[in-house]
Formats: sequence, structure tokens, C-alpha cells
Amino acid sequence: MDTELESLANALGRGITEGSPDLYELLSDTAHRSVVPTLVPRLNQVLTRFQGNAGAWPLVAQELFEVLRLVRRRDAVVYEELKEIAEAFAEDERARTAPVPQHASDTATNANTVSGGTFNDPVVLAGSITGGMHTYYGQTSHSGLPPVTDWPQLDRADAIALGVRRPRRIADERPLPRYVVRDGDPALDAQVRAAAREGGLVLVTGEPLSGRTRTLWAALFTNLSGTTRILHPAPGTDLRGLTAVLRARGDAECVLWLDDLDGHLGEHGLTAALLAELARLRVPVLATMSDEAYDAHRYRSPAHARLLSGVEPVEVGTEWSPAEVERLAEAAPGDLRLAGAYAHRVRHGTPAYLAVGPELLGEWRWAGRANRQPLGHRLVLAAIDLARCGMEEVAADVLRRASGLYKGSTPDVSPEDFKRALAWATEVRHGTTGMLVPGAEAGSWRAYGSLVEDARDGLPGFGSVPLELWLLVCEELAPYDATSPVTDTVLERARAVLGPEGDTDPQALLTLGRIEEEYGDEEAAEGWFRRAADAGSTEAAGRLGSLLFLREDHAAAIPYLEKGAESGDTEAQCQLGIALLQRSEYWLRRAAESGDGIAAFWLGDLLRGDGILEDALRWYRKAAETGLRAGVATRIGEVLYGFGDHEEAEQWFRTAVEGGDSDGLNGVGRAHEERGALEEAARFYGQSAASGDSAGAYNFASIMENQGALNEARKWFARAHELGDYDGAYALGRSLMGENRHDEAEEWFRKAQEIGHHKAESALADLKAARSGDRPGSPAPDAPDNVKA
Repeated sequence: MDTELESLANALGRGITEGSPDLYELLSDTAHRSVVPTLVPRLNQVLTRFQGNAGAWPLVAQELFEVLRLVRRRDAVVYEELKEIAEAFAEDERARTAPVPQHASDTATNANTVSGGTFNDPVVLAGSITGGMHTYYGQTSHSGLPPVTDWPQLDRADAIALGVRRPRRIADERPLPRYVVRDGDPALDAQVRAAAREGGLVLVTGEPLSGRTRTLWAALFTNLSGTTRILHPAPGTDLRGLTAVLRARGDAECVLWLDDLDGHLGEHGLTAALLAELARLRVPVLATMSDEAYDAHRYRSPAHARLLSGVEPVEVGTEWSPAEVERLAEAAPGDLRLAGAYAHRVRHGTPAYLAVGPELLGEWRWAGRANRQPLGHRLVLAAIDLARCGMEEVAADVLRRASGLYKGSTPDVSPEDFKRALAWATEVRHGTTGMLVPGAEAGSWRAYGSLVEDARDGLPGFGSVPLELWLLVCEELAPYDATSPVTDTVLERARAVLGPEGDTDPQALLTLGRIEEEYGDEEAAEGWFRRAADAGSTEAAGRLGSLLFLREDHAAAIPYLEKGAESGDTEAQCQLGIALLQRSEYWLRRAAESGDGIAAFWLGDLLRGDGILEDALRWYRKAAETGLRAGVATRIGEVLYGFGDHEEAEQWFRTAVEGGDSDGLNGVGRAHEERGALEEAARFYGQSAASGDSAGAYNFASIMENQGALNEARKWFARAHELGDYDGAYALGRSLMGENRHDEAEEWFRKAQEIGHHKAESALADLKAARSGDRPGSPAPDAPDNVKA
């Protein structure tokens, strides 16, 4: 078995089962930075199952052995971090569990004792020391530097361990992106080669995040042999023994690497005297320094001025020259990180973009936990996703609304909570930027560019843009002109993202169709709606049906409108009814023109309902000619009666009665009433009412009321209401109110109100006034029409 992996797995396994919260946080944070997608769930599973279960550490170690083997193969950077965590925990554990030294009793008469003091390597501070001989053991001065044989070789050195900031990394990308040559590199290369021959200090200066360490690393790697040994001491390391170590190096080429030189200055660090000794030994010193630190030590610190006065630093700027930008453009196609840096070069310096981006991403992921900054996390995510949609700069209120579309959001966020979350998201980090940065418009914000590229490149932590967010973007597009660049960008992004997503999600196709319909191409919208509808989206079916309906392609619209109507889409229901009506007229007319009597009958009804009475009468007569005379007679009579041709109308009503159609009885009654033959009219109305005709019942009740037979009239008004007559209940209420039977009248007025009678409200108001004895000056409720068709 691999002994290194076994040792690391055992150390981590013991820590997890002992329930160390610090170890738990370190492991979780490290795992989230890995490019291995399965690391986080596998590690979380182990932590959840075994944290605090002291007896299970062998099982945990076995699980972790496999996890570590996978990470070592797929992500060397994170493996080294896990290795450091395991070794540090093992060292702590050894310190905790080491036995207390036991000393044999000193039986000599002159036993030594130390009291009231401390041992301070190699000085003993004591209140009193008694006894004869005193021997103290402490660390020998200047013995902390390893021999040259333990220094790593350049061709195996880790640039990140030497101070180069860790960039983000996807899958099998190289740990560092391809180096883009800076304008000062020729001069720097010459200095490094000269220092390798003659010794001396090579210094690169620049502002924070200017890329000075990466620049110096490139010069080191380019100009020195791969077998060169590198000493990279920690800040504050005592370097006084360095020359002694170097004299024992043999013929090995060596270099002293001092990133952030100001941490290595002082009487025990790099001094002018030590630099001179290193020059005699032909050992170059390669160092970096911030502009601020160089200014402080070179011009304001006499103690260090001598060391730095003979050095001509190579300056690296944060702003890139046109030539450097051109070289970046040439390198960008081969690396997603450089491509992102080039895309955002106007807003973000390239070294800062590459260096700060991973730090922002790590902190943003960490903030998503419930006990961290979940609202701030969602605000940043909303800004990232809005940029992915094509809307890079938005107002704070848009961010607030967008943040509510994500899992874990709460419906009501207080202004104070939102203000705190926004302050966290916009806080400047690393002296450079916040996760959200101010937009061009006052009060607007956008996500830092590297975070947007991280999402576009598919790093863990980002999912698909919520479909609701696309619709929010559409709302925000309203003030823009349809041909504006912002609208074009949103359309382009929507087509690129939602189209492919629609292969598995019809809602994505529906959303894309809505965007196309509003701001793009109606023909394209129709295509997306059709795909979504065919995939099962009833909303898309309704929208497609509506497009076809408005184009008057009713035949194609009807199947889709039916799907939308069945789902409760009111607009689809309405348009379906109209489309069916118009299609019905089309086919009924085709059949009627071919001589079909039933089609002529129904076509007449259709036209009569539309108020096209002359055309309706023509088709009714056609139906009568085909043998449907009795069935259509009442309809012909009604149309003629409306035209004022009462005599012919009566003939058709009588034809209907003779043919067994009781609907004609009411028409005959109306003809008699028109001539003043009320007794005959009442007889036919009575027969019509008895047959169940609501209009006949109402007309019969009206004649009874006019003749003073109120009880009989009220009975038939009630019957008319039961049969569905619109005026029956109102007329009965009016009749009862005339006799001050207010309670009964109110009951019937309310029934009239329930069916929407247009005079019910005013009748109830009059009734209320009548009860109070304060009748309004307006007359009593109008009587309904006396005769019903």
C-alpha cells in the first residue's frame, strides 16, 4: 500500500472521528476549491457519517485513502493542501499525546533545582538555581537552514509555493496559465543571467496584484538551469548561517528566492554584507517588493538603503501596454483564464483578474452557508446570472428581486438585511475590488468579471440561470429600444443558452419563445412555442395558438388553443371559441351551398346570432325548402316579426305549431296581442307557458297582471323565472312591492340580482327607501318589456 497516502488518511481519519471542528472547516473549504467534481460530496458524506465517532477511524481512513488517491491524480494543488492539513494535524496530535518526561529521583546529596523562572532557548531565566553542575540544551544558532541537497530543484519547484498567486483551474488545465511576456522582460532576463554568473540582487517592484511574482518566476524559469536549487525561506528566517550552508554545496547551482523582500530584511535577514558574501559565492538573489515597501526601505530607511542603493529594480505596472495586450490576445484562445482576462481587460487589470478571481470565488462559495452571508451570496449570484443573460449592470432593486428567485430565499427581506448584504457584496477585498462593483450608471452594480467567467466556464457552484430570471431580464429590457445593443445581447445569450436547454426542459423553450415574441422574431417565437408545446407545455400551446389565431390561421390554431384552454388559459378559451365559431361558419356555408338543409339551418342560427338577419333569413328559407319547414318555421317567424312583417311572421308561427313545434305558440300569441286580441293572445301564451316556454310564461303573466289577476300573474312570473327568464324574478318583485309586501319583494329582487338583472340594484335601493318611508323623488322601478319574443 502507498505509505504516504496511508499515513495521511490515518491522520485525517483520527481527526474526523475525534470531532475536530477546525479540521472539518479546513477540509470543507479546501474541497470546494478542487477541480475534482466528486470530492465535495464524497468528503461531506464521510464527515456526516463519522464526525465524532471515535471508534470508526479505521473505516474513515480507508474511505479517505481512496479519496486522496483520486485527488493526487486529478488535482495536485489541492492534494498538497490536504497533505499539509494532515501533517499539521498529526504533528498537533503527537504534541498532545506525548508522555510527560519522567526523571529518576536524584539520590545525590547535591540535587539541583530551578524555581521561579523559564527556559528560553538557550537562555534560562530563573528566580533561583541551586545545586552543583548545570547543563542546558538549546538550539544551536543559525542551524535552521536545510542543506542544499534538500532544496528543491527548479524543474520540480512549485510556483504557487514560491508566492505566485493561485489562479482558478478547470479540469486538467495547467496549474498556471500560459505566461504573457511583459515589456520589461528583456531587461529582467539580462539581470537574471548576469546575477547567475556574478551573483547579486535582482529586484522586481510593482503595485499589489501587478504580477511581479509571476514575472520574476518566468525570468527564473527561463534563464536558469532546471537543476538549480532554490531556497525559499519563510519571512523572518535567520539567514546568518546561509553562507556556511552554501560553502558545502559542492558544484550545485543555487538561487535565493525572496518574495516580498521587506519580510526578509534586518540584521538576521538579507543585509548588504550577506549579499556581498552571496555574490562572492556566485549565488543570485531574486526578490520582489511592492512599490510602497520599496519606497519605504530604499529612501526612508538608512538601515536598508545601502542594500538597495546598488540595485536597479525592474518595474511591473498594473496597466498593460498595447503590445502586452496584443500578446495577451494571441495567448487567450488557448486558455479560458486568459480569454476571460482579455475579455475584461478594460475594467480589470489582467494580473489582478487572474489572482483575485479565485479568492473571490472561494469566499463567495463559503458565504453561501446558512451561518455566513446567504443573502449576500444570492445577490452576487443574481448579478452573475444577470450578466450571463446579457444584462451586466442593474440597479440594486433589481438585484434584490432577482435574489428572491433562488433556493433558500425568503419572501420578505427587511431593508436593513438587504443593506447589510449589499455592503458585504460590495466591500473592497485585497485592496482591489468587491464581488459587486459600481456600474457606469449611478446606483447600478455588476458582478466582478472573473466571477461571471467562472460561471460561464462551468465551475462548481453555478447552475443554470433560473428561467424566472430570464423573464425578469425581459421586464428590465422595456426601457431599451428593440435595436439596442443590450437587447441584442440578451437575445443572443437566450438563443445560445435556452435553445439547447430545451432538449430536456420545455419550459426553457417556452421562455425563449416569450423573449423572441417580445423583442425578437415572431417566426422564431412560433418555432420555439411549437417545440415546447409538442414537448408537453400547455402554456406554450396556448401562446402558439394565439399567434396562429391572430394570423387568422384558425385551422392550425384550434388544436393548440384547445390544449391551452383545457389548462385554464382564459385567452386561449376565448380565442378557441371564436376560432371554432368562424370555422363552423366556413364549413356550414360550404355544406349549405351544396344543398344541405341541416347546414343551412345551423348557418342561419349562426348568422342570426351575429345580427346578420337578412342572410340568416335566406338560409332559413333554404332549410325550409329542403324539408325542414316545421323545424325552422319559428325562426323565420321571429326574424320576420323583427322586420315588422307581422302577418307573414304569424303564418310561419302557425306553421310551426301545426308541425308540432310549441315554440311557435308564443309567436302566435304575440301576433294576436299586436292586433289587440288579448284574449286570443292569452290563450296562446298560456299554451306556450304550459309547454315550458319561459317567454310564453312571462307574456302570460304580464297579461294576467294587466287584467288584475295578480295572484295568477305572480305564479307565472315565478314560473318564468324557474324556466330561465331574465325578467321573471324582477317583475314578481315589482308586483309585490306595489302592495308593500317588502320582505317578499326583496327576496325576488335578490334573485334577480343573482342572475345579473340590470335593474335589480336600483330596485333594492328603492325598496330600502320605501321601508324607511323616505322614498326618492324618482319613479318606481320601470316595468320590463310587456311582450317577450
